[in-house]
Amino acid sequence: MPGPIARWRDEVGSTYVIGRVRLALGVLLFWNAWRAARELEVGYFGDVFHWSVLPEWLVPSRGLYATLVLAQLVLAVLVVTGRRWARQALLLGAVAGGYVLLCDRVQFHHNRWALFCYAALLSLSPCEDARSPGEGVGPLWAARLAQLQLSIVYIASGGSKLADPDWRSGLVLLERARLQTGATLAQGIPARVVEWFSRPEIAGGLAKAAIATELGLAVGLWLPRTRVFALWWGACFHLTIEASSQVEGFTWLTLAVYALFATPDFRARTILYDPGRRGGRLAGRAVPWLDWLARFEVRPRGGHDPREGHAVVVVQRDGTLATGVSALAAMARGLPLVFILWGPLALLATGRGRR
Repeated sequence: MPGPIARWRDEVGSTYVIGRVRLALGVLLFWNAWRAARELEVGYFGDVFHWSVLPEWLVPSRGLYATLVLAQLVLAVLVVTGRRWARQALLLGAVAGGYVLLCDRVQFHHNRWALFCYAALLSLSPCEDARSPGEGVGPLWAARLAQLQLSIVYIASGGSKLADPDWRSGLVLLERARLQTGATLAQGIPARVVEWFSRPEIAGGLAKAAIATELGLAVGLWLPRTRVFALWWGACFHLTIEASSQVEGFTWLTLAVYALFATPDFRARTILYDPGRRGGRLAGRAVPWLDWLARFEVRPRGGHDPREGHAVVVVQRDGTLATGVSALAAMARGLPLVFILWGPLALLATGRGRR
């Protein structure tokens, strides 16, 4: 068997991060089922125009569909709790969601299909074995398949845009900006910013940047030298889309899958804080709450530690020390909620180091 494939098959590591991704997928599955339940209050899709890929006799009746939606809600709860049946619930939730899309292509959205694909792939991993930090160690090949699925999404999206002259020229983005002007303004985006993005030359530049970003992320996420920057750039990219477009839960789904690209180690970094200083106490309290992926071991610094003089010292995986702005950048790099700050902090730390 080729070397890379054998390494994928045999790779093992901490499954705690996979458990966190399972939790996020469970929330998104619940939200998707809740949306279907609210739409059912308005009307049943089978009573109006629908486009079924399956034979019509396989399309459920209104009562059966309502039962299916209720089952999806229950399955999502089982996924979130992470108990004994979490993996089975992930798979059944994915199958139920895919079945609904096959019954009505009008309801098909790429983000919904991607959600069910990720859920099915993650159900093959030991995601329910890592309910607490450091508890689970297992094979990671299923998580790697989910990562591969993300790259396939980027290649399909960026490749189709590259082949479309209207997308390359920015015409599609320009028309989308005009159609969604009201919704964008309602989200608090200043009118000057909306007007600037509606200019043809800006739309053309953004279209080419979006294509390059998607194709670049498909590769950059896999390379150790570019992975962190790719994750940061991708987070900025998707949050910008979330602020300017209606993409349902695709932004949060993609950011959740990003966590699978984190190195599968546990508490490999250490934060030493000075309990006698305000900044140290703040870090000692905030980091454990923000450390969703269990990247840091946090402990107070001893009174005679040679690293005195700094409120916070971060000991990296390779044993190197980070202080000041570099320590803030190191913390932002491992904390999902503030990861978006890593880019400017790392740039600032690099500039200070050169001076």
